Amino acid sequence: MKMARLTCLALLASVAAARALIIQLDYTYDVADGGNFFGSNAVARAALEKAATDLGAAILPSLAAVTTDVFNGASGGGTASIDWALDFDNPVTTSTVTLNTFTFAAETVRLFVGMRQLGSTLGVGGPGGVAVAFGAGGTAAGRVTAFNNAAAASNSMMQRGGGPVIGDVSGSFNTGGGTAPYSLNYGAMIGAISFDIDTNWNFNATGTVPSGTSDFYSVALHEIMHAIGFGTSDTWSAKRSGTTWTGANAIAIAGSGTNLVAASGHIAEGVMSFRQDGGGMQEAAMDPTLTVGTRKVLTQLDLAILRDIGYATVPEPSTAMLLAAAALVISQRRSRRPAPCAGRSGRHS
Repeated sequence: MKMARLTCLALLASVAAARALIIQLDYTYDVADGGNFFGSNAVARAALEKAATDLGAAILPSLAAVTTDVFNGASGGGTASIDWALDFDNPVTTSTVTLNTFTFAAETVRLFVGMRQLGSTLGVGGPGGVAVAFGAGGTAAGRVTAFNNAAAASNSMMQRGGGPVIGDVSGSFNTGGGTAPYSLNYGAMIGAISFDIDTNWNFNATGTVPSGTSDFYSVALHEIMHAIGFGTSDTWSAKRSGTTWTGANAIAIAGSGTNLVAASGHIAEGVMSFRQDGGGMQEAAMDPTLTVGTRKVLTQLDLAILRDIGYATVPEPSTAMLLAAAALVISQRRSRRPAPCAGRSGRHS
């Protein structure tokens, strides 16, 4: 069975920071089908990788390793297996790509990148989908319990121990020795992000954004967040009721969850928040539009919603400064102890 998720091995760029989420940007399909756009445009690639670095650095360790894609169970002479495959849309051609075998290191997700025509949309992004195959054998009487054991092992690993639940595969399996209901969850592992090739982009992520251009860094940051579950995961859906957000972290930042989010998987249009870098107020990075000639960075509200869906993040600046001040006081106190006696105009999807 196959579950399609929202989507709006050779060349890997690992974008890493100490104690951070590692976002691996995979350019395989950009090279094979997209004319090597990012390989030929160093500034564009640098902007994309800066967005991945900045977001990854804001997310603290949350995801456990996935060391296998096959989970086996045994009981009373019965055996069972659950075999996972991952799929995603080729970011250039949109054709479905399936990974029948895979592993992921701890704190790592892989995103496939490309450029294509998207019309009036600046970018699209989302996590991949899954397909699951079941098997059973041995003594019929033990197969249901064996299958349940395999399902428990699968959920323990495929949910990754943290972060959002991206999706769920549920139903019942006739083992030949009885029917076994199942609900199998999976977390953030892969995704795809695509950008409009016809947009008048600003690829310089460090300077000002020229008038008449759309800022590539801002869109990359936005689509990467979609690809790791922001607006695209079961956990997001569980926290949203219409346009009301029920997550405690975002409510603490915004004061209320009412009309805070949109059904499209975004923060509501025009919602303002403090920039995480301390640079004042801006529209949230995850609202659905980007004004030409402007740049967005992560805000406290964006990170609060990431916490609500299961990620651990760096603290907001005021908290970070308090922690730093407390550490300084402790350090000073220790140093004073006596010595011991001797001895808008663009739209995201």
